Amino acid sequence: MTQAKVNRRKVVCYAVVVLLAFLALRMPVVQRTVAGALIEFAEITERVFRLPCALLNHDRCFSLDRLNPTCPQCM
Repeated sequence: MTQAKVNRRKVVCYAVVVLLAFLALRMPVVQRTVAGALIEFAEITERVFRLPCALLNHDRCFSLDRLNPTCPQCM
């Protein structure tokens, strides 16, 4: 009998939390904040995935060999 009361309380608490979350997400300030956070997350993820490619691609990197007058790439 008490198990059913505890389960009902948990369901009601979860329903209230979900309802409050939906109400909070309807606010424009919260929407802008969430959108900004998602954009930042996407940009950071893109930078992290671009890093190994940049490390393997040495054409974009500045090398000290370019300052060497005998370097064949500089001529």
